[in-house]
This record gives sequence, structure tokens and C-alpha cells, in this order.
Amino acid sequence: MLSYRHGFHAGNSADVLKHIVLIFCLDYLTQKEKPWFCIDTHAGAGSYPLLEGFAAKNREWEKGVAKLSGIKGRQIPAALTRYLELTDPEGISYPGSPEIIRRLLRKDDRACCFELHPEDFVALKTLLGGDRRFSLRHEDGFAGLRGLLPPPSRRGLIFIDPVYEVKDDYALLPQVLSDALKRFSTGTYIIWHPLLHRDPRPRESVSFQETLLGLYDGSRLGIELYTAPKDSPPENAGGEPHPAGSVGNSPRGMYGSGLVIFNPPWTLKNALEETLPFLGLTMGIGKDGWFLCNHEAP
Repeated sequence: MLSYRHGFHAGNSADVLKHIVLIFCLDYLTQKEKPWFCIDTHAGAGSYPLLEGFAAKNREWEKGVAKLSGIKGRQIPAALTRYLELTDPEGISYPGSPEIIRRLLRKDDRACCFELHPEDFVALKTLLGGDRRFSLRHEDGFAGLRGLLPPPSRRGLIFIDPVYEVKDDYALLPQVLSDALKRFSTGTYIIWHPLLHRDPRPRESVSFQETLLGLYDGSRLGIELYTAPKDSPPENAGGEPHPAGSVGNSPRGMYGSGLVIFNPPWTLKNALEETLPFLGLTMGIGKDGWFLCNHEAP
């Protein structure tokens, strides 16, 4: 199934959350001269116009990145300041993860982006095809990941932003992660997931985030940002929620989104404790509309 397009959701609150963390982690890798390798398993088109095309249909960015318009230069968390330096909340386009990675790559760093949708892959190739630091693959990122691990430099970040277009993704992702961790246990992994009023895994007794956190016993973080009350029914209570739907007053059954990070920078927890309350106030349900759990390596 290839109905999902990242462009419909460009710049929404989920994008803001995941890209703040992506930028922070890549900046941390850049503190050392040794090159790093970044893998984006579900890259999308790479960059998105906000006032036309897919992003203009639902205008999800109005409840995401647009909420940050005008705050640059104010006293805000450092991680958010850095995010604003690399993305323009007042601009007419929004950079997806591949473009953000490009803005942080150094001369000897490398990146690989997977994208299965044919039209999005053409757009991605147009954007980044001339940059020799990138390998662009018109393939399934879940299937292609294992062949790239471990990277030659043994320093890397794996950014996993699945579409959750079919319920099988919920069963497949833990398998992919388990295999990847066996091959490259020291890498930094960032995994995004939606928070749904209806769990697509009705037989599971723990949340999807808890399932992912349980795959690894090293240092790891779990993050959630709430854009609607968890205990309120979705607007389309009589229909099937779309797992990849928009965040914030969504008719698709989402009340927020989350991230799981394996081997995070040791400074990330404190940065998030400063940043998440601010995001809760600007694009969530309030200053307490967030959750953070930290698990240290034994």
C-alpha cells in the first residue's frame, strides 16, 4: 500500500518533535571529528511547500511549526533555538528529515535515504541526487536497513519514521529493530510512533512504546507529546482511525505522538526536560502535556 504521503503532515507537531531530537543527536555526533553515517528508513520527498500541494490540504503545519513563528530570539530552550536555526517557521516550505540531515552533514559524513513511493522518490532524487554524500534507494527501508549495519565508521544514527499504513508495521518494526541492534548495538536509534485512541494491537497489554523500550536494555528514552486529551473519544469514533493521521484536533483518532531513542546523547534528557513543557504550551494540551521516561544502561 502506497497511499500515505509525508507531505500531508509536513510541519505538524509530530514533525517538530522528531526533528528537534534528530538535530540534537546529529549535532552531538558532530562534536567529534570522526565521520558519522545516518540512515533514514522512510525519507519521503525531502522538502515540502506548505501553501500548495499536499501540505495545503489539511494545513497541519498551522498547529505545528507555525505555532513557533515569532519566537526566534526570545528566551527559549536551547534545543528549540537550534531547531529554529535549521528550519524556518515563517517560511513557505518545510524541510523533511533528508533535508535536515543534508544541512548537518560534513564533508566526510554520509547518509542513506530509503523511500518506496515512486513520486516521492523522484522528488527526493531531484533534491539530493547531486549530493555525493547521499545514497538514495527506491526500496523498503525496513528490508534494506540490515545490509547497512554496522556502518564502516561505527558511528551512526538510524532515523525510523514509519508510515504505520498497515497494522503489520506494528509487528514488523520490533523485528527489524531487534535484528538491527544485534548488528549495531552502539548506534543511536530514533523511532517515531503515533499515539492512538484505539490501539491497533488489541491483544497487547502494554503500550507500543513500552514494547519498543523492552527490546533493548541499554540507555534509552521514551517521549510523548499530547495534542488532545487521551481519555476523550476521537472525532470519528464511528470509523476506523488512520494510524498515520494528523496530530492535533485530528479526525483520525490520534491524541499525540511519541519517540523512542536508543543510546541517546547523555545531554538529551536534560534538554528535553526543558523543551517538552514549552512544546506542550505552544502546540500541545498545556505545560503538563508531555511524558518522559529515562532508562539507564545496567
